[in-house]
Amino acid sequence: MDTSGEGVKRGQAERLKLATEKLTELLEHTGRYRSVDLSSFAPRIAASEPRYTCNGCWIGIAREAGASLAVLAVVHKVSTLISSVNLYVADVATGTYIAHVDAQFRGDDDRAYVRAFDFLVNERLSRQ
Repeated sequence: MDTSGEGVKRGQAERLKLATEKLTELLEHTGRYRSVDLSSFAPRIAASEPRYTCNGCWIGIAREAGASLAVLAVVHKVSTLISSVNLYVADVATGTYIAHVDAQFRGDDDRAYVRAFDFLVNERLSRQ
């Protein structure tokens, strides 16, 4: 979610992809989560964007993919310097959120995004 008024910057899609890959790696490294293959759901996933406004549609996709939990990360870019990230974990059987963690971070580069997810998973989510 971008309310900075700056528009999409070059490399933003790649940065979000990198952050998603890092988030997956971090979650798996905890031993509490394992990713499922969502490649066959790519068209539906793309059609659900932005997922933070689709009223939980991403949970149904995860359920069909055989997941027991679903994770949604939402980055809110306020400006080049200020962003926040919310991480939601839902039980796909019930649609109930079982965890929510959030943090603010500074910077609009790969390092800032990776560090934000590292903090969320290792310092916040792991303590719930």
